[in-house]
Amino acid sequence: MKIIGLTGGTGSGKGFVSTILKEKGAYIIDADGVAHEIIKKGKPAYTELVAYFGVDILDDSGEIFRKKLGGIVFGDSEKLAFLNQCTHAYIVKEIKEQIANATTENTAKCIIIDAPLLVEAGLDSICDGIWVVFAEEDVRVERIMKRDSISLDMAKARIANQKTWEEYASFATEIIPNMGNVESVMEQIEGLLQKFK
Repeated sequence: MKIIGLTGGTGSGKGFVSTILKEKGAYIIDADGVAHEIIKKGKPAYTELVAYFGVDILDDSGEIFRKKLGGIVFGDSEKLAFLNQCTHAYIVKEIKEQIANATTENTAKCIIIDAPLLVEAGLDSICDGIWVVFAEEDVRVERIMKRDSISLDMAKARIANQKTWEEYASFATEIIPNMGNVESVMEQIEGLLQKFK
C-alpha cells in the first residue's frame, strides 16, 4: 500500500484536503493528533518534558498545557529543538505502528501521513510521495485569523515562523493548490489517487 506524506504551511488548508482524502477511502494518520496523545500524563514524552521544562507547563489537572508550552518555545530555538527532538521520536514510533495496522487491515486506497513537520520528523523517508498543499500568503493569513481569532500581525508571525514556500516546494512530489475552489481541489485529489494506485 502506498504511503503519502501530506504537508503544507499553516492556513494552506491541509486539514480540508485530508478530510476529502478520508472521504475518498484513504487511511489518515493525523500527526498532530498523535503529538497530543504522546504528551499525555503517564506517557514517556510527558515525563521527559516535565523534567526539562518543569511543573510550570502543567495545568490544574497535571496535564501539559500546550498553549503555555508553545509560548515558552516560540521564541527560544534551543527549547524548541529539545521539544522537537523529544516528541518526534515518539511520534514516528506511533505513526509506524499505525502504518503497520493499516497495512494489515488492507482496506484503504492508500495511507496518508498528515504532518506539518513531515520532513523535520524524518517521516519523508518512509513515504512514496509527498503532497504539499499550497495557498497564497494573503489567503493563509485570512484563514488563520478566522480559524484562531487572532490579529493580522499574529497570523503573519505564525507563517514567518514556518518554512518558506520554496522550501516546501523543494521536497514536493505533487503540489495541491487550494485557493478556495472546492471542485478544483476535489478533482486534483481524485487524479492523484488514480495516479498513486
